[in-house]
Amino acid sequence: MGIKCVIFDLDGTIAQTNELIFESFNYIAEKYTGRRFSNEEIPSLFFGPPEEGGIRKLLQLFSSDNKVLQNIDFYVESAVNEFYSYYEKNHDKAKVYPGIKETLSFLKHKGLKLALFTGKGKITTSITLRKLGLEHFFDIVITGDDVKYHKPFGEGIKKILDTLGLKPDEAILVGDAVSDVSAGREAGVKIISALWDSYGKDKVINLNPDFVVYSVDELRELLCNLVMEVKDD
Repeated sequence: MGIKCVIFDLDGTIAQTNELIFESFNYIAEKYTGRRFSNEEIPSLFFGPPEEGGIRKLLQLFSSDNKVLQNIDFYVESAVNEFYSYYEKNHDKAKVYPGIKETLSFLKHKGLKLALFTGKGKITTSITLRKLGLEHFFDIVITGDDVKYHKPFGEGIKKILDTLGLKPDEAILVGDAVSDVSAGREAGVKIISALWDSYGKDKVINLNPDFVVYSVDELRELLCNLVMEVKDD
């Protein structure tokens, strides 16, 4: 069965947003806990659920202010809104990787469905897609707010397949992280690990994804060989 849908991760795969995410998170961390975290600590400690989950964990584990701890829901909501504001105001630090838009256009022209599966929440996903001019490419977008079980689980991929009426062997996942490989495996789709800006290259490679590419040009060439042109009914 030929590939009819390509599912993309967002951060570190089609958009260079990781530094913006780290800066936004540290802006909140410094304001509410008085400390900053390294780019290695932030993913390991706080990534998984969308932004609200990571910020709640931040305040619960690292705030020494009893007022914050006793009114955690109020302060989480306040901190999350400040995160969104900082993220949007500083979004000019993010960019689309060169060649990505051309690759997406190529796939659309070939008649494929394009999907986005990200651990980001709906608000930051919407900001990034709008600011970077990516909204019109995707037939379906699944964010961390749309699933109960986030990456590394495959619930989001299964939702995409169900919505589009596709079988696992009709889709392929493109992502940069260990969690993408794990999610793809659970959902039964083939995986392309895109390692042009991954912060865990060795760990990803050790999981033996189906394909590994190190540039957008490599990705496009690989997809060109894998996909089957889909004609409109």
